[in-house]
Amino acid sequence: MKRLFTFFTAALVCALPSFAFAQSKASELAGAKDHPLVSRYAGSVLQNASTESFASVRVPSGPGQYGPDGKLAFAKAITVEGKISALFYVQPKERTALEVFRNYQAALTQAGFTALFSCELQGCDQALIREPFPSEVVRSRKWSSGSNPAGSIDRDVRFVSAKATRNGADVFVMVFVAEPNSVWQAPAAVVVVAEPAPVDLGKVVISSDRLRAGLADEGKIALYGIYFDTGRAEIKPESKAQLDEMARLLNTDRALKVSIVGHTDSQGVLDANLALSQRRAEAVVAALAGTYHIAASRLRARGIANFSPVATNRTEAGRSKNRRVELVEQ
Repeated sequence: MKRLFTFFTAALVCALPSFAFAQSKASELAGAKDHPLVSRYAGSVLQNASTESFASVRVPSGPGQYGPDGKLAFAKAITVEGKISALFYVQPKERTALEVFRNYQAALTQAGFTALFSCELQGCDQALIREPFPSEVVRSRKWSSGSNPAGSIDRDVRFVSAKATRNGADVFVMVFVAEPNSVWQAPAAVVVVAEPAPVDLGKVVISSDRLRAGLADEGKIALYGIYFDTGRAEIKPESKAQLDEMARLLNTDRALKVSIVGHTDSQGVLDANLALSQRRAEAVVAALAGTYHIAASRLRARGIANFSPVATNRTEAGRSKNRRVELVEQ
C-alpha cells in the first residue's frame, strides 16, 4: 500500500509548556509515530498527536459561510465517524510553508487521492477555514501532551482535504500548513487521517425500571439502543437488549399503552425523513407485537422526522442525539 503525505487543521499553537520557542527547541513527542499511511515531510518534528478509535470529524468539501446566528460553519462538509488520527508537526526552519504544502499536494495526487476542497492564504480567510477548525476539529481531539494546538490565529494558512479508497474503504485526509509567526519560527502543520468504521453497537441499554421512571417523570423517554442502518428501517440485531427491556416493562404493566415515536436529524429531504421515521417506528411496534407478543392495541407508531430535536442539528454530536426512538405514554 502506498504511503501518503497528509496534513490539516487550523489555528496552530502547539501543546508545549511555553509557546515562545524557536524551531531549534522543538522535540519529538516520546513514543509517537507517524500514521502508517502518512510520511512526514523530511526533517520535520512530530510535536503532538491524537488517536481516537471511534470519533467524529467534519471534512470540508467546499467553502464555509456565516449562518443566521453569525457563526462560521462549513456549508459543505462530509461527517466521518471512525478512527481519527491527528498529528502536529514543526517543519524544518529553512523550508517555506509553500514548499511544504506543494509537496503534500503532489504526494496526495500521486497516491490516488482526489481533492475535495483547497484554499490558500487570503482565500482561506474567505472560505472561513480558520474559525471552524479550532472548534470543530482541533479542540475536540485528545492530544497526547495534554494541551492542544488551538490558539490565536495570526498567520497565513494553506489547506486541502482529499479522499481515496484503500482496501475497498474510503480514507479522508486533511492537510493544513501554516506560515511561521512570532510563536512558531518555522512552518507548522497538522495531519488528520479519518478512516470510517462502524461503531461497536449494543453497549447502551435503558432498563425497564429506568423506562418506567422516565415515563412517570416526563411521560416519555428517549432510546438510543435501537439501531438502524443509514436510510433503512430494518432493526439491527444489536437492538435486542433494548427491545427486551421495553417488552419487560410492557409485560409488567399490562395496562400501559405507549406510542413509539421515530426521530431523525435534519440531514436529507424532509418528506423522506418523515417516511423513514414512520417506518422505523412501525418496525419497533412490529417487533414488540410479533416477537414479544405485546397486544397491538397497546402500541402506536408515529414518525416526526426532525420536528422535535433535543439538540442542534448543526453538529454531528447534536445530530446523533436527535436520531432516536422515543417511548411515549399514551
